[in-house]
Amino acid sequence: MDGGRVGLGSGGEILAGFARDILDTLDALVLVRDPEGRIVEVNRAAERLAGMRRDEMLGRLAWELVEPPASWERSAQDFRTIVRAAAFPVAHEADVATAGGETVTVRWSSAAITDGAGNVRFLVSTGVEVTELRRATRAQREQLRFLQTLIDTIPNPIFYKGVDGRYLGCNRAFAEMMGLPREAIVGRSVYETSPPELAARYEAADAELFRSGGVQTYESRVQFADGSVHDVIFFKATWSDTAGQMQGLVGVVLDITARKRAEHALAGAHAELEARVRARTAELEALKEKAEAADRAKGEFLNIASHELRTPLTALRVTLQRARRELQRGEPIDSASLVRMERYANRLVRLVGDLVEASRLERGLLVVEPARCDLRELIVAAVEDARSLAPGRRIDLDLPAAPLAVDLDADRIAQVLANLIDNAVKYAPPESPVEMTAWTDAGEAVVCVSDRGPGIPATSQERLFTRFYRLPSAMHQPGLGLGLNISREIVQRHGGSLIYETREGGGSRFVVRLPLAPAAR
Repeated sequence: MDGGRVGLGSGGEILAGFARDILDTLDALVLVRDPEGRIVEVNRAAERLAGMRRDEMLGRLAWELVEPPASWERSAQDFRTIVRAAAFPVAHEADVATAGGETVTVRWSSAAITDGAGNVRFLVSTGVEVTELRRATRAQREQLRFLQTLIDTIPNPIFYKGVDGRYLGCNRAFAEMMGLPREAIVGRSVYETSPPELAARYEAADAELFRSGGVQTYESRVQFADGSVHDVIFFKATWSDTAGQMQGLVGVVLDITARKRAEHALAGAHAELEARVRARTAELEALKEKAEAADRAKGEFLNIASHELRTPLTALRVTLQRARRELQRGEPIDSASLVRMERYANRLVRLVGDLVEASRLERGLLVVEPARCDLRELIVAAVEDARSLAPGRRIDLDLPAAPLAVDLDADRIAQVLANLIDNAVKYAPPESPVEMTAWTDAGEAVVCVSDRGPGIPATSQERLFTRFYRLPSAMHQPGLGLGLNISREIVQRHGGSLIYETREGGGSRFVVRLPLAPAAR
């Protein structure tokens, strides 16, 4: 300095320091690089991001400071492309590793400082971290994709428009209704997508909705893409931004063509219906009597069911109480008590099982799953179970030597066999045997369960397989009157039959016929 004057060199240093101070006040990242990509100047924001001092960064390639070696070559090529750009500024985004090991996204804007010949001397890049903005943008795109997928799954046509009346979007059902791809609808007006007479009506309705706001509902007739004309209801409402400024409307189209046709058909059939109602009055009276009889039968069944369920429950509770007292006194539980409890529990299981099966039949849910098996094995298992439950009862078994190959649901048929043997054991005198035989006849496997009991009166045989029916002589026996009804249904669903026959010499015979498997016939 001389006489208070600043020399050119000192002035340049002052200006450079002043410029650096200005750069350091910026929150944005600033890099100044030569045409080779080496750093000639940085600001403090860039130092903080890299975790290095300015003097450590000067002269080094920028990408070698914040990127893994595997990406250096690509970054060098990108830099050379920017330097050769025909127009500046040039914008691009890049992922940068911070000093803390975190990867952030930076949006760079680069400008060139050139010499008099237009050659790039320096590249000045200003960067702003946009990681959160990028995440928010991605989340917004995902949200929009989700919403579009959501409305595409809705079968009713849906559309939405801006305040200028042009479509902003729609779902798949609306595009199919219009017979146009979605891109041919978005951005268009109703005059570009619908017949003129319909377009004028739609525009007038939209204008009224934009004037009044809120919700709008009206009926219309619309020609679909296949040429058919449908009666529809438009449900539309305006929507606004967070500041309350109206942005457009959204609409849903409900096809009521079927309902309209039904209304016309109903009106045309009204007179005929009245005549039929008058003609049916007498029949309804008869049905009323039947319904009352059914109610009485229902009441009787409920009484029977409550009694049948309460009896083993009461006995089970008494036995349990006795066992508890024995345990409290330190005495061992009598094995006979355990046997009784098991018998009562099994009886409850059978009663509840019958109710469940009856409910399945009522609702059409009883399903059979046939598989190839030897029917003889099921018969032997059923007899062994019956003998274990009634050890004092004689049960004779006569089976053929050859297998009885049948396609059947083993659990269901086992249920039928157990029910038939159980009935024979219950209703025949204790000293008389129960006989179970099987043979083949005309492509069928035949199973017969017979006893030497009192038999079933002819007056009761026609109702024997009716649900809830119990023989008058069986009222003292446990049961709900469901077993035979369920058994016949199961057998019939296997393509077979279950019938009752009076046994010669006295007693009853229940005969099950099931078709043999094709290879066994």
